[in-house]
Amino acid sequence: MKSQRVLASVERLVDARTLLASGEARRIREAAGLSLENVAMEIGVSASAVYRWERGDRVPRGRAAGEYAELLLRLRDIVERPWLPAD
Repeated sequence: MKSQRVLASVERLVDARTLLASGEARRIREAAGLSLENVAMEIGVSASAVYRWERGDRVPRGRAAGEYAELLLRLRDIVERPWLPAD
């Protein structure tokens, strides 16, 4: 059971890093109408950290990486599939 949770976490991180590398993370954030500051406050980091992640200057790590991955994937679902009920 724990190995499944770990695998799911790793998959979310890979998805988030793929979204960052492709530039999709910024597009998703902007399509959701969120500022860098909104995202930063939600995951407990600085707006400049999110900016650097989106530019590819840095890669999110640790707790912030997991929370950012979750947020990006939720936003992607809202932006790209608004007809689905939110979790």
